[in-house]
Amino acid sequence: MSILLFEDDELDIMIDTINMLQMCYHPNYAPNGKFTSRNIFELTSKEITVILDKNLVSPICEIARTGKTKDLLRLQKTAMFVIWLKYINARVSCGIGLLENDTSGLCSVSGEEERKLFLHGMDNIPDVFWKGLAFGYIECIPPQFTYKALAIDEKTYDYTDNFLFLSNEAAMIKIVQLIRTADLSGFNKFLTFLKWYADNLDVAESVIVYAAMIFSNVPNIAMPKGAKSQNYDKITYGIKNQAWDLTYITTWSMMYSNETDNQCFMFATDDITQKFILANILPQGEWINAVASTFKTKTEHQELEKLLNDNFGKNRIRPFINMPDGAKIQIVRNLICNGYKEIKDTIL
Repeated sequence: MSILLFEDDELDIMIDTINMLQMCYHPNYAPNGKFTSRNIFELTSKEITVILDKNLVSPICEIARTGKTKDLLRLQKTAMFVIWLKYINARVSCGIGLLENDTSGLCSVSGEEERKLFLHGMDNIPDVFWKGLAFGYIECIPPQFTYKALAIDEKTYDYTDNFLFLSNEAAMIKIVQLIRTADLSGFNKFLTFLKWYADNLDVAESVIVYAAMIFSNVPNIAMPKGAKSQNYDKITYGIKNQAWDLTYITTWSMMYSNETDNQCFMFATDDITQKFILANILPQGEWINAVASTFKTKTEHQELEKLLNDNFGKNRIRPFINMPDGAKIQIVRNLICNGYKEIKDTIL
């Protein structure tokens, strides 16, 4: 049994570091990625599950395989986050990362191998070594505690036909189309996207906020990679990559919205764009204020209010009502196919 002990001011340093890094979010306990002593105490009575983004899963797997990461700062940040998870006694999920891993087909290891590496890192590396990495007492996990087994591809984690991911991919395609449209202002691009989004897809707050930040040129917000490129493969790669980022958030939002009294579902990421999105959709309903503060003129507010009244709320005619899953997926696939074709036509 591994026991985690803190000496002197180590516990305070860990909590201060986690709050400074703002890596873990929940709409009630950490809407800005920071925890209070009261919130931490309240969490001790709950079953905590933390959904990890791939940018946190990957270094844990790397440490499990090699004992360290190439970047020392990343090593210490990852280790500090691991001992934080152990301190709050959280269950940790890398599941969405496995789906991204195998569905994208771009990773050097299979999802099953990544799962085994992740579980080894979280369950078989003693806490004292994670703590040693976090505080700089050691620079590497001893070789005897790294993962040695041969990976066997027993399972493929495929998300190809998932309605939520496909919907986010369709939304990212529309955003990229508008990014590449030169004759519209940023605000009009956002209005165009919002009308299209309401008419064609189930709506996610995170997607709306992301679009608002992209079209208003908020600093440090990354548009889909290659969005302005003339290389079609780069464009499609960037769209799918950004769709995955939004899928983590939208999947998690469905989990926390269905929490019971003794449950708590958190989301953890070290991606700057995702942190900006989370900060602007939490607590629930904050997205409206975030959009209003992004587009600030009186005229913009009037147009946004009219659009929200006409296309959202009681007046909205939602797509996919009472429709079989297969039919819904096919409609979204058609949106994706047509969207990619329109992008390709702008290049040729």
